[in-house]
Amino acid sequence: MNKSKIALAATGGMTLIASLAAGFFLLKAFNAKTAALEGDMEEGIDGLGTVMQKATSLSRKPVYPCEKSVKEYEAKRDKFNEWRADALTIASRGDRNFTKTTSAAFKEFIFEESKRLVSLPGSVNGSLMKPDFPFGPFREFILDGKLPPESKLGVLQRQWDDITFLIEILAKAGVLEITGIESKAAAKPASETANASQMTKKRSAKRPRAATKKQQADESAETEVSVERYAVTFLAKPQAFVRVLDELNVCERFVTVDSFSFLKSSDYLLDAITFTKKDEAGAASKRSSRRSSRRRSNKEEEEKPSSLSPREQALKMGVVSDPAYEAPLTVSIAVTISDFGSLSANQQEGAQEERK
Repeated sequence: MNKSKIALAATGGMTLIASLAAGFFLLKAFNAKTAALEGDMEEGIDGLGTVMQKATSLSRKPVYPCEKSVKEYEAKRDKFNEWRADALTIASRGDRNFTKTTSAAFKEFIFEESKRLVSLPGSVNGSLMKPDFPFGPFREFILDGKLPPESKLGVLQRQWDDITFLIEILAKAGVLEITGIESKAAAKPASETANASQMTKKRSAKRPRAATKKQQADESAETEVSVERYAVTFLAKPQAFVRVLDELNVCERFVTVDSFSFLKSSDYLLDAITFTKKDEAGAASKRSSRRSSRRRSNKEEEEKPSSLSPREQALKMGVVSDPAYEAPLTVSIAVTISDFGSLSANQQEGAQEERK
């Protein structure tokens, strides 16, 4: 046997040994994975499926009624109640409370406030809105001269306060114009109301007839969450639109942005390309006309002041986008403003203490 055959035989043997070792380790890993998933009866190992079934069955079992379980349950309940109270305090920091008024006084108030809101700075001849802006559900009271109904004054006060809050937020963010604002019906969660009424009935059934005044005061202080939804449309530059979302996120009122959409009136990139082509065409025509009177046209060109707007000057520089020169966006945004009734609950508690 020559050297080449010996080398080939050694290489083949080493390859066979390496293949057998790799196959052994692969088989071992496969068996370990199978045992982890399905279990191994001989080794007494439970698979993943078995462990998950045991965990599910244990989680569904009732808590064993021993003293340790009761103490642990009470500790977790107290911790949850503390967290809930803190969360409710933070969420209700922007709650509102309104004094009683009359239809005539309220109409005069919203009429004067509407003039102030319309005159906030904007792009409509220096104002934020047009002079005949309808203010959503208050059009008939401001523009048509009708009196608000006495039975709806509480709701109207809340809605006007919300609309004023939204308009001032938009003005602070620097929007150009508010084009519309409407109030949308906010359906109360029927399931939560039903559950709350059922829980109240159960507590009243279990409570003895001689209930303490403190328990009665606590129950009367519980108020439902008041929810109002609004749809607002406005014109704003991109940076102002971002500021609107930031302001709604950090304000004291509990505001939820349900949805928003925006439409660009023009494309900066397309405008820059079009403007560049027009500028090149104009330059070519000017070069052809300068052949006859080059000196005179050069002198006029130097003396002629630039009549381009800042946006046109930015477009002339090329296709590099600058947010400051973007065309205004037409924005539609839907928000929900919640009031947790903390101020009215405090007033009820104060009135009950005074009665005592």
